[in-house]
Amino acid sequence: MGGFRVLVLGGYGFFGRRVLQRLSLQAGLEIVVAGRSLQKAQALVDGLPAAQAMKLDVGSEDFDAQLKALAPAVVVHTCGPFQGQAYRVAEACIAAGAHYIDLADGRDFVCGIGVLDRAARTAGVAVISGASSVPALSCAAADHLARTMDTVSEVDIGISPGNRTERGLSTVQAILSYCGRPLPAPAGSRRFGWVGAWEQAYPAPVGRRLLSPCDVPDLDLLPMRYPGRPDVRFGAGLELRLLHRGLNLLATL
Repeated sequence: MGGFRVLVLGGYGFFGRRVLQRLSLQAGLEIVVAGRSLQKAQALVDGLPAAQAMKLDVGSEDFDAQLKALAPAVVVHTCGPFQGQAYRVAEACIAAGAHYIDLADGRDFVCGIGVLDRAARTAGVAVISGASSVPALSCAAADHLARTMDTVSEVDIGISPGNRTERGLSTVQAILSYCGRPLPAPAGSRRFGWVGAWEQAYPAPVGRRLLSPCDVPDLDLLPMRYPGRPDVRFGAGLELRLLHRGLNLLATL
């Protein structure tokens, strides 16, 4: 096989599968699907053109050496949850001369990735974190709305997927990781993950949904991004109110 090699770590997961589906439509790419299960990776690439599977564990001692031997041009890291992860994969990519993109939504992980900026520049590679619903899409929407504003005082963001939307294990683990934990809040107030709720009206057929505070990179990134250092509130919700209230209760325990 030849071409521009793209390695997708965790490619058979929920988000990884969608990344691969889009990549498979691009001509000239050599796609490598890798993860701890070679069987799962192989089952996925059987239906993709110009793709191969391999076993590659980001936690193994020889991960760095295997990555360098594979020599990808770009690595897409989808192995969440990213809450609590170190930057080992990104550092290995820099050492291997590969561009790095991840789908992280962990606040500390995304906001701290700048520590690798100098090393990435020296190696001549890009290190991009947070290419996911948050903060990439949420910040893009906020940028669009704020483009004509001289100052921004508040940013209010909500996301509420339907009950039939498939959720990956890492997404559920990420949500549970900050239940009840303190979140950034305006002076004189307090916020905790999934504690409390407010109602948001969406256009039909969605209707009214409950939202609760979530720990996302936007809480730190957006105040620095806009003039006025706005207060940022981010809420997520579940379609079924019973499930949402159950998560609220769990967060108070």
